[in-house]
Amino acid sequence: MPVDRMITLPDVDRIRTRDPNNHLHCRKTQLLAYAGSRSPWTDLLMYGALGSTSAIYRHCYLHGEDRWAFETPYVTDADLRLLGFEVQTAGRVDLARFEAELPEYLAAGQPVFFYAPRHHFPHWVEFMRRAGTLPEEYELLHSYLVCGVSDSGVLLVDNTTDDHEYVPLTVSWDVLREGYASEPARWFTGCATVRQVSGPDRSAFEEAYRDFLSHYRDGFELYDVIADNLVTERASAAAPYRAPSVNSLALLAGSRTLFSRFLAHTRHGERVRSAYARVAQLATVLSDRVSAYQAGLPALPVDRIRRGLAQLKLREQRAARLLAAEAAGLPQLLPVADGVR
Repeated sequence: MPVDRMITLPDVDRIRTRDPNNHLHCRKTQLLAYAGSRSPWTDLLMYGALGSTSAIYRHCYLHGEDRWAFETPYVTDADLRLLGFEVQTAGRVDLARFEAELPEYLAAGQPVFFYAPRHHFPHWVEFMRRAGTLPEEYELLHSYLVCGVSDSGVLLVDNTTDDHEYVPLTVSWDVLREGYASEPARWFTGCATVRQVSGPDRSAFEEAYRDFLSHYRDGFELYDVIADNLVTERASAAAPYRAPSVNSLALLAGSRTLFSRFLAHTRHGERVRSAYARVAQLATVLSDRVSAYQAGLPALPVDRIRRGLAQLKLREQRAARLLAAEAAGLPQLLPVADGVR
């Protein structure tokens, strides 16, 4: 009897989430998780994670978009190249090409990414039911990370657990073939792979971080907007996770958490690191509280949340001043590690 041998990437168990706030677009969080399984320097990607709160305001409040659709200025293809990873894209392919070429990439140690509708995958249907996803969103596209293949199925690494941690699961070829047959135009779009070609270019990250700091200006008025709209959103949001306050704070907490991790790789002192650690901690707490408030849970007075938002705005302003002042006095922001350019 023939053995159904699976070609699997090495160290699949090391692919873990690097986005504890689950705020990034699905493809970005997958790229980040994979890069993190291969390199200890992925936090360098977060030099610009503070981003612009005005951009978040426009996305969540003016356009009513979810956090996963926000184009974050971090975890970009250009920055992945600085980290030593090359993203190769193929766009949309048909089923025959996907089946034929998938084993070649995996045998070469490269993962494969593709987009397809979520409602064709049983593990996603189960997760969406559990999470209370609106019915009209079941058919949205999701990026899938393929880390293994055999004659009977593919090994995906996905984050549909309640804590959004990545776990491996096997999906049969029948699921892929039946889904493709029903909606071929929406399957195997955005196909890509990634390979590690070098170590990080720290001098390039130094230059990129300097450039980011030279343009970083923010009044953090978004915290006032969130506080002013909490009650209205609670009465009008179609689903709690669609509320602009929920999406805004998830983006704020996620970006501040990742930037705080980046600071650990710099020459910034303890005052700056501690300041942003406190910003990230309070942003995460308030993100959880606002999510609970918008879900209608009791014992969460809105005035208490508003006081927290006012405090967070002050912490952001103070941290930003400290960051700019210290950076101006440091001749080098990123120390050069042994064996790294």
